[in-house]
Formats: sequence, structure tokens, C-alpha cells
Amino acid sequence: MNFVKDNNVNEPKNIAISPDFLWLCEELFIKIDNIATKTTREPGKPLYLAYYEVINRFVNLWRTTVGNDFYPALRLILPYRDRTLFNIREVTLTKAICLWLRLPRNSPTEKKLLNWKEHASRHQKLTNFCVEEISKRRGEYAATSITKTAQKPHRITIDELNNKLDELSIERSIKDRGYKSLANSEIFQYCLQNMSFIEMKYFFDILLKNRVVGGHEHKILDCWHPDARDYLSVVSDLRIVTQRLWDPKIRLEQDDLSIRIGYTFSPQLAKKVNTSYSTVSRKLSNNFVIEEKMDGERIQLHYMDYGKETKFLSRRGTDFTHLYGENIQYETIAKYLQLDSNVKNCILDGEMVTFDKGRNIILPFGIVKSSAKDVLTKDNISSSGYSPLFVVFDLLYLNDLPLTESPLHQRKEYLSKILTPTPQHVEIINYNRCDNEILIKDSLEKAIASGSEGIVLKAYDSKYSVGSRNDSWIKIKPEYLEQFGENMDLVVMGRDPGKKDSLICGLVISQNNAHNTKDVKNDNNEITNIYSVAEDESKELNCVISFCTIANGISNDEFKEISRRTRGLWNNSDTYPPPQELLQFGSKLPLEWIKPEDSVVLEVKARSLDNASAISRKYKAGCTLFGGYCRQVRYDKDWRTCYTLEMLENDRNMKRHGRHKIEHELVSPKKRKKTRNYGILGSNPNDYGRLQKKSSIFKDLLIYVTTDYINELDGVRTTKEDLIDMVIENGGTITYNVLLKKWDLKKLRIIGSSDTMECLTLSNDGYDIISGKWVLDCVRNKRRLRLEPTHCFRVSNDLLSLAQSRVDNLQDSYTSLVDENVILEQISKYSEIVEVVKEIDHYPAIPSVLFNRRKVYVIADTEYNKIVAESEIQIKLFGGVITNSLEECNLIVVCSNYSVDIMSKVIDIRKIISKRVRISSHIPSIPYIVNNKWIEKSIEQNVQVPEEDFPYIG
Repeated sequence: MNFVKDNNVNEPKNIAISPDFLWLCEELFIKIDNIATKTTREPGKPLYLAYYEVINRFVNLWRTTVGNDFYPALRLILPYRDRTLFNIREVTLTKAICLWLRLPRNSPTEKKLLNWKEHASRHQKLTNFCVEEISKRRGEYAATSITKTAQKPHRITIDELNNKLDELSIERSIKDRGYKSLANSEIFQYCLQNMSFIEMKYFFDILLKNRVVGGHEHKILDCWHPDARDYLSVVSDLRIVTQRLWDPKIRLEQDDLSIRIGYTFSPQLAKKVNTSYSTVSRKLSNNFVIEEKMDGERIQLHYMDYGKETKFLSRRGTDFTHLYGENIQYETIAKYLQLDSNVKNCILDGEMVTFDKGRNIILPFGIVKSSAKDVLTKDNISSSGYSPLFVVFDLLYLNDLPLTESPLHQRKEYLSKILTPTPQHVEIINYNRCDNEILIKDSLEKAIASGSEGIVLKAYDSKYSVGSRNDSWIKIKPEYLEQFGENMDLVVMGRDPGKKDSLICGLVISQNNAHNTKDVKNDNNEITNIYSVAEDESKELNCVISFCTIANGISNDEFKEISRRTRGLWNNSDTYPPPQELLQFGSKLPLEWIKPEDSVVLEVKARSLDNASAISRKYKAGCTLFGGYCRQVRYDKDWRTCYTLEMLENDRNMKRHGRHKIEHELVSPKKRKKTRNYGILGSNPNDYGRLQKKSSIFKDLLIYVTTDYINELDGVRTTKEDLIDMVIENGGTITYNVLLKKWDLKKLRIIGSSDTMECLTLSNDGYDIISGKWVLDCVRNKRRLRLEPTHCFRVSNDLLSLAQSRVDNLQDSYTSLVDENVILEQISKYSEIVEVVKEIDHYPAIPSVLFNRRKVYVIADTEYNKIVAESEIQIKLFGGVITNSLEECNLIVVCSNYSVDIMSKVIDIRKIISKRVRISSHIPSIPYIVNNKWIEKSIEQNVQVPEEDFPYIG
């Protein structure tokens, strides 16, 4: 195998005349569509393999019969990747076709085409409707009878079509971009007059920049050349890729995959860790720099031809040049670039944040682009208000030379020499060089005290790894209480239609691991069968498993927009069961499902992870989110960039191990509870004397406790030892082995809440296993309760049937006391019923559960007693608790305006909270500081909205 470094390689050439466009449609597009509809796939063959066979056959056919220049075909296969712009939207194309067909204005056919999504059925797209109506009004040229005077329509080749598309692009850029000019375009008319119905369908997709081959871009590129995918990520140009990579035997070297001026690329990302500071320092070889983590949007600035042209590109390739400046003359950010006069071109990597000129502070992410638009509409920029601020932290390209292979410290040195900061507009981020864990603590403490998002640590000698997330860049953010992980991008995979749709979202896993499972213990110590995920991030992402149901946080307008974008793409689960190789659900099967490539992505936030045993069967992931909330619909993302099962496992591990360590370290050794050993070998019966008898609830009962009990609602664990204490304190007798002798089964109770080997063995031997919840409920009710379904863990059918007769159809007990815990449990288990009830206008909201588990510390000054009183009443009314202890609180609410007194109090509290960094060797858990709008919005939406959307700024 040869490796190429010389950029001046011979360009590929084709050996034959250009094939017909119809040939491309028949050999590739139609065959891929047929696989999707299962019309040609062999039974039992994996879906991804069937696609690869079709694509690989086409690629080999092109090489052997056409040649090595793949660009003419590739730009038609991946039109959304091609740089040619047509400025044609769906409505423009539809109206142009109606005009070309000479349909009467407002005719039924025109209305049908303009509102095609209302009539679309399974697998139908706009292009299908258009071709269907055209076919009713003209004959297909291949079947048209040719008279003596008429000539047979011309067969359009791939090269000719590309030429026509280039001409149409130029025409659409210099003339009117409306539908009339498109309908009257000779180029457009020529294509329609000389295309078959099959060609028209894909021709329309190309004009609309649709995904003609669905989500199979990576397969196309991989089959053409093994480096094509990586190379496209750094050049973002199909023509450059195909000119350079045409022989699979000639591979690129690493330095060939370097960035290029003017072309977007995937930036290096920081890896989040939740481990000890000493471990982080060792990962970075005790030689690193620390920067403040900015809360903005990642932007790369391409500065070209001494500033005559500039480009501002996001990490996803979105072009924001129109907001921030096309050159250094009269634009928002570009005109403030003070680069050395010798700089011909360069690429700067940084973060676009929003700056509040009045208070001289950086605002949270969310109004960055709006602030830029605001400035652009003003003739004179005032001294107050918001403005975008570009914070630069890296230099990646300078005067035609990529610097990604240069060490970080050298890149920063060059940056400081060529760029002069312009305060409030363009600045260089501050950094400190460090060599130990003490400095990490100091920096994080300062970040928390100032209200910053966190810090980023970068290896001093590290290279810049395009599109990578590795240990050379590490981000450390404080862990916030009452929160699970960071925001997750989840793909919608199913829905239950209604007044307010319930959208089932899933986790992405690789095809290679789709059928690999393993038995693991979940957070309840229960054995669960889940997918095993390798650490290789390059695996193909071809399967989605169900994870949660989301309804909160999506407005009616957003529901309508999701419905509009996906109309005609939903499949009825009863009529068309979801394909197991692509979508996998648990026991909760939605009424409708959708392919991930046709779906939308939701950015989701959650309060915690729910690991209840009932939930583990409901969703294929084996767990779900508690308090899931949609922050926004991400139309700019697709399913391949979504949250994965591996990310979930990493987050769970960090929460399970990292936080427990922190909590233990925050407790003084003198206050730690001594673990009692009540095992058969290590128990000390005389130790029972320390317990005082409180009641005779369990009198005459012999009880064997096998496991801990974890409350499914709030995750609170009651240990085996605590359950034994409760039994003894309330008159029961403890045994440690039910097999030593024959007991009176009427008096024997075996307590267990996890599928341990012991519980499974006892159950198989015919013993009934009762949940630890029964012990807790008996003590709470101050009497021995009869068994109900929630008390049955592994019992016989007869006993379960008897238990079910003691509750109503909503599982409410006929005999047990009802308190807040019971209400919360019922609401959690029957959330779908509650959602229906809440939509009945005359039914009052249930106030006692919204802020459950919230311990709120309120900050206010003397001038706002009314606001404070109202906020505290709302918190209490909706189930929260007001506390005067910063140590106990898990949320801090600021109930006033931005007075000097309040700002001073917030600063003092941030300093107090930041001291937690000193106590632990791990990242501390701290409460959010929000304004009182968070309370109002949560009550309005009847769900705890994300705290980061309502920060106190000051």
C-alpha cells in the first residue's frame, strides 16, 4: 500500500463517455429505496449489509466501466454536500411545477401539491406527489409514440445534467429567485422535457438538496476510498475529495488530513471527566494550561487575503458570516480584527459569547446570534446594550501553513504576536500554565466563585486533533445538584398521537454491537440484560434503542412544526412493525414509529436517571429519565450526532462512583455511620440489645432479609441492616438461613428486592419473596398490612392474585394510609393517566409534587419583601422546602432585581460554595443559582424547567 504526501498528484480521468442519469437512478437510487421498503432484500440479511452490497457493486461498476473520476456522480448522490446553490425551496418547486403544467390557480391539484403533507402516506415525499401529477398530464418519453415529424427526446447524461445544474445555479443567483422564473427557465424546462418519471423524482430531490440516498453518506464514501470520510471532514468539498482520492490503494498520511483555509472542519473538543484532580493532572503529564470555559458558541474564523474576505463557521459547519462580517470593513466582528499587517491568511479557533456593555459581563449562551442581529440593524453602536464578543483561544493556520501539528504553547505564542485584542469585541483568552492538582483546585474555585461555567485543561505540548475528543483537552465543570448529566441530543423514534403527543426518544448504538449483550447489575443491584458497547468511536451508528418519553418543554407550535416536517413518514406499529435491526423498543411500543434518518432531534435535560425494575422492561435501554424536559428541537442535527449508549454508561459511572466518593469525603470520619455486619458468619445476636422495642407489628413473625431496598420514586436506599433493625424494633424475629430447618411457612417472611442468586434460588424452590417496601409500609402505617401488588417481588400467581384484590384499578390501596409518598408513587407510575387528567380544563393542578425534594435557599434584600413572600409561598405550595442552610439546599433562588446589595450577597455565596473544592479531591456538587422566573416558568409548564435557562446574572 502506498502513501501520498504530494498534493500535485495526477487528477482522475474517466475512460468512457458519461452514463445516462437514468442509469444512476436505476443502479443506485432505486435499489437503495427498494431495500428500505423491503422489496428486494433477502430474508434474514442485516439491513446495513444489504445497503453495502448495493453501494459497493455500484462503485465497482463505475470504476470499471466509467473511470476514476467519481465527482460527476457523487455530487448528484450527495447534493446537500455539494457547494452548488439553487435557492429552491419546496414551495418554490411546487408552484413552478404547477405553472409549468398550466394548472388553474387554486385548483384542487394545486392545493393538493401545496399541502402535500396532509395527503402523504407511508414513505411518500413531495417528489412523489409532483411526479404523480406530471404523469397524469404527459406521457413518459420512453413510451411516447414518435411521429415522423417528432424527434425522440434526448437522453440526459450525468455530465450534461451537471452542466445544466451549474447553469441553473448561476441563473438563480443573478435573476429573480421566485417560482415564476424557475418555471420559465429554459434549463428547467429542458430537463423536464427530456427526463423519464424516475429521473424527475430524483432530479427534484437534487434541486431541493434532499438526502437522495438517506443516511448512507458514510457507506458511499467508504466504498469509494477508505480515507474519503476523514478527508471530507477537513476540506468539506466533494470535488477536492474526489480529485485527491481516486485510488483505494494510495492512502493519505496523517498530515494530509490537515485543515484548509476557507473550508469548515470539525474542531477538537474537550473531554469531560469526573475523577480526582490528581488523576486529571497525571493524564496531562503534570504540564498543562488552564483556561476559563466560555459559555457561548464555538466559532472558527477564516481570515483570507489580508482581510478582504472573512468567514465565521460553527462547529457544525453553519455559516454565520452574514452575522459577523464578510470582510474587515463594516461588519459586526470582522472590522475589529487587529491582525499584524504581514498576516495574509489565518484560522482562529474561539467562542462567540454575548457581552453586556452596561454591566461589563459576559451573558449566558442563548442570545449570541440575536445580539449580532441587533447590532447589525443599528447605524450607530451605542455604549450600552448587548454585543457579540469573539474570544480566541487557538491559532490553527497561518500564511498558508497549518499549525495543527505544532505544540499548543507555540500556537498560543504565535497568536499573541499576530492578534491585538479589541476590548468588548475581540479578545484572547487568558490562561495559566500549571503542573499540579493544587492549581486545578484554585482555578475551579475561582471559576465557581465568579459564576463561570467551569475550566478547560489543555496539555502544554499537545497537537490540535481535528474532530477528536481525547485526554489532551479536559473540561471540568462543577456537578450541579438535582441533575443527571449534561444536555442530551436524543432522536425521536416513536410517538403516541394525541392532543399533546408523547415522543419516544432513543439512544444510538453501533451496528457492530447491536446484538452483543451482557448481564450487568443496575443501580438497584438487579441483574439487567443490556447492550455492551465498545470504546471504538468509529463504529457505524445504525441502531436506536428506546430510552425515554418526552412531552414537556415542547410548545404547540413546535409540535406542529415537528408534525409538518415528518408528515407522511410515520408508520403504524400494528400494520408495519418496527424493524428490529434499526429500532428496538422495550415493553412500551408506540402507536407509530419513524426511521431515524427521517426524524428530528430533541435536546433533552433531566432531573435524574430512573432505574426502577418496571422501567427497565419499559425501555430497551434498561432505564429512563426522571423529569425529562425538551430544551429545544435541534433541526441542525441528525441522528448520527446524537447521545449514545456509551455516553450514558459513562455518565452513569461518573454519577455512581464520582458523587459517592465526594459525599463520603464531605462527611467527617467521626460522623460516618459504622456498618453493621448481620451476616450468618459475622452477626452478633447480642448486638440487638442496643435497639429499643417500639411496637409489636411483626410479633410472632420470623423474617429473613436478603437485600437492600431502593425506593423506585426517589432512589433512596434502605439497607439490609436498617430493615433488620426495623423488624427487631417492631417485635419481629430475624433468621439468617431458611434452609436450616423447616419453618412454619405461615409465620415466615422472606424479604428481597433484587434478583440475586439467593433470591432466584429461593423463588425456584417455591418460596415467596416480599419486597422491603412491605416492612417500610407496615412501620409507616403502624400496623401489619396485608400484602398488596407493590409488596410482591417474586411470589406465586395465587398470592399475587390475592394481593391485586386489595387495590383498585389504579393500584390505590383499600386499607393503607395515603400520604404524600403514596401520591407521588402513583403519579410516577401512572404519569400517562395524570397527563390526560391535567388536560381537562376544570381539573385543578396538583401542587404538592412539583418541587418535591427541592430545598431552596432564598436570596433577597429588604426592598423586595413582597416578591420574597410570594416566591416562598409558591415553593412551599408546590411541595418544596425553604431552608436557611447553604449546606442543605439544592437550589438557590434570587428574588429581586440587580441591586448592589443582592449582587454582593450572591458574590459572597458563590465564594462560600466554591470552598467545597477544597474539601474534596473530586469535582464538587453545588446548587444552581437562578432567578425567581424559574419558579414562575416551572409552575406555568407544570415541570421543573432547566435551571441553566434562568441564571442569575451578576
